[in-house]
Amino acid sequence: MKVRSLLALTITVALVPVVVFLAAPLARLVDAERDAGVRSLQEAARATSVAVDGQWNEAAGLMRALSASSKLEAEQMEAFAGKAHQLMRDRDANLVLYDANGQQRVNTSVPEGSPLPDTRADRDRIARLLESAKVSVTDLLTGPVTRKPMVALEYPFSLAEDRQYVMGYAFEAALMDKALPAPDSDGDTYHIYDRQARLIQSNRQPADIGAAAPPAIAAAIHSRQGGLVAMPDGGYAVLATSPMSGWWVVITTSAERIDGNARRIALLSGLGLLMALLLAVATAWALSARIAKAIAQTSAAAGAIGSGPPRRPAPSGIDEADDLGESIYQAAHLLAEAAAERERLLVQAQHAREVADTQNRAKDEFLAMLGHELRNPMAPISVAAHMLAMPGLSAQQLRQASDVIARQSAHMTRLVNDLLDVSRVTRGLISLERKPLSIQPVIASAVEQTAGMAASQQHVLSVAPIHGELWVNGDAIRLVQVTANLLANAIKYSPPGSEIRVEAVRVGEELVLSVSDNGSGIEPGLLPRIFDLFSQGARRPDRADGGLGLGLALVHKIVELHGGSVAAYSEGPGQGSRFEIRLPLCPAPHLVLP
Repeated sequence: MKVRSLLALTITVALVPVVVFLAAPLARLVDAERDAGVRSLQEAARATSVAVDGQWNEAAGLMRALSASSKLEAEQMEAFAGKAHQLMRDRDANLVLYDANGQQRVNTSVPEGSPLPDTRADRDRIARLLESAKVSVTDLLTGPVTRKPMVALEYPFSLAEDRQYVMGYAFEAALMDKALPAPDSDGDTYHIYDRQARLIQSNRQPADIGAAAPPAIAAAIHSRQGGLVAMPDGGYAVLATSPMSGWWVVITTSAERIDGNARRIALLSGLGLLMALLLAVATAWALSARIAKAIAQTSAAAGAIGSGPPRRPAPSGIDEADDLGESIYQAAHLLAEAAAERERLLVQAQHAREVADTQNRAKDEFLAMLGHELRNPMAPISVAAHMLAMPGLSAQQLRQASDVIARQSAHMTRLVNDLLDVSRVTRGLISLERKPLSIQPVIASAVEQTAGMAASQQHVLSVAPIHGELWVNGDAIRLVQVTANLLANAIKYSPPGSEIRVEAVRVGEELVLSVSDNGSGIEPGLLPRIFDLFSQGARRPDRADGGLGLGLALVHKIVELHGGSVAAYSEGPGQGSRFEIRLPLCPAPHLVLP
């Protein structure tokens, strides 16, 4: 018999009957016990909410009876007030009658015959109650006369001749304990909360009336979700709402009350499974002698992995052990391959880290340059602004100050526009208005844009003759921007009096547009990443080069969006440089047949 068969027999004998006949019923039993505990508390909460509503229904019945009083119908307020005082004296409650203007006409909390407070400020609230024509129960409030926590039922009604009143039945919140059961040995605590999650009463004294509900209970009340709520201390709360008042009856209890029986059932079942496991272990132990030798041989072969040539174990006569030995033998070869792969991945990771470090340094350098480039124009702008504020300036001085502000503002605008362009291009937010266009006007516009900059450095801009018409499908504005950026870059990095040459030729089905100079050239280490964001060559100590290192990155992105490519060539520092753009050619519009 194979080892697998022996072990399967052992496990079957010990565990299958227990698992088959106990697992599913046990799970249902555990869930049923827990659900029973929850249902019991939910029923208790609902019963308590019914008791709460019972008090209010009784009060509503009294209000209906009083609203039909003949003394009230005849507007005999003093007689009605006397009757109200008599009724409320035995009820530990107060009755207040408001007219439609919000003024109290009767208040049993004020001694009979005493003047009533001016409550016309409540006119809007009384108007809303009269408009709704619905009996409502307030949240917890402070009595204006007793200054104690109170709750009230407000009953709007109308009499003949369109006379409207609101009758309020109020009593201290502490009297709501009549609706709560007495504390029991189960440790359950009953609470009543208003719609704002403030405590009205609890059957655990002393009750902190007016205190805010715990956050978990308050969240359930505000979201109007009843049912079971888990508390941070491990206990539970069961919530039920009162249909009439909108208040909440909350029963808090311990985890033992809900989960205790379920845990005990699970514990007993676990002990049974443990006994079954021990039986399986004992059975396996009795059978282990037969395979001990084979396991020892296989372990020796496994221990040799990684410490020398793979070693195939001697046959043991047990199929599974022999198969395992062969698998271990094959695993040795796989381990060597995995080690080589791990080394390769480590090299890749180190390279990726170097790239990330390089990019991070470039970012830091860019931020430093950005601060400098944005700060530089501020000094001349500030000086010019102070000059403009000085009296008695001549027209020439005013013009000079204005020119300084305009020039430096234009410089800052170019910097910000470069940043915005790069941001839009790298995030794919730029849209190209592509159409067939000739390259000659593009070059002419770029040369015109940079002619003043070149003249200031005594550079000569030369455009090689273009043979034939060269048309591309592109965005004219963006292609002018790309060409002008390359020209501006050549102007900045060339010594005064240099020649900068622009050339456009056809190579196969592509347009090759090149800008070359005999300037400072490009270091070999910078050349592979010259089109990366923030990449720049070494800056002169006077920082006259300026710029943020965004121009070439913008060139690269815009050319890519046109389906082309851009490359940089240089023999090294002091050897000049050449930038080459390749774009697909397209037929000239007047040569396309209809």
